[in-house]
Amino acid sequence: MASLVLERLTWPEAEAAFRRIPWLLLPIGAALKEHGPHLPLNTDSLLAADLARRIAEQADIIVLPTLTFGYYPAFVHFPGSTTLRADTFRETVEQVVESLARNGAQRFLILNTGVSTTAPLTIAANNLVERGIPVALANILDLGHSADHVLESSAGSHANEHETSMVLAIDPSFVRVDRLAAEVEPWMAASSVVREAGPLLRQAGGIGRLAPSGVIGDPTRATAAKGEALLAAMAADVARFLNEQATQ
Repeated sequence: MASLVLERLTWPEAEAAFRRIPWLLLPIGAALKEHGPHLPLNTDSLLAADLARRIAEQADIIVLPTLTFGYYPAFVHFPGSTTLRADTFRETVEQVVESLARNGAQRFLILNTGVSTTAPLTIAANNLVERGIPVALANILDLGHSADHVLESSAGSHANEHETSMVLAIDPSFVRVDRLAAEVEPWMAASSVVREAGPLLRQAGGIGRLAPSGVIGDPTRATAAKGEALLAAMAADVARFLNEQATQ
């Protein structure tokens, strides 16, 4: 593959790369966002960087630095977690993309490892397209479903079997295995499609959803093998899109 990491280039090299490689990959992944007592605050940025590396091995892209601050309002009650306002985050993404497009970058693929970030990123992508800048958006919840069969637990969506397995695959030293514990509150297992808005709560009372440890699901079933299968499937989905675009 002819993929490049933009921050390692000089500006003349960047100019030449923009002419030669049409797609730029912008990974989005929080560096400061709680993931329970067993995963580090930078879990999302670890996932974003690993997926970007895997994608770059399978398709020709220019990889941008991971954007590590975003719209994560669910985690504000957990020390170390940060969030931007939705409009601040959206405008940041738009301005980063516009800056690069102004000097020759052609097409952008945003790799989104968050959930609350999806809505502002969708608006940002639509705004950029309206301004004539081609943008595609890959959301983590839409990727890698060919590997879903490796998962044992269905309940949960955060710091759970899925995410913990992927971190184990990236580097097991990041996982505090002595602190693994399942947390499945009633609202997590409920089948209702209606959810109360608000942040995760560390104790009962207030507007939001109870999740005392910050875990939503069962990380005790996580393994590195499961994580490898999930990461490989996710990266393959994105690489497939890029390679199909290259033939059109």
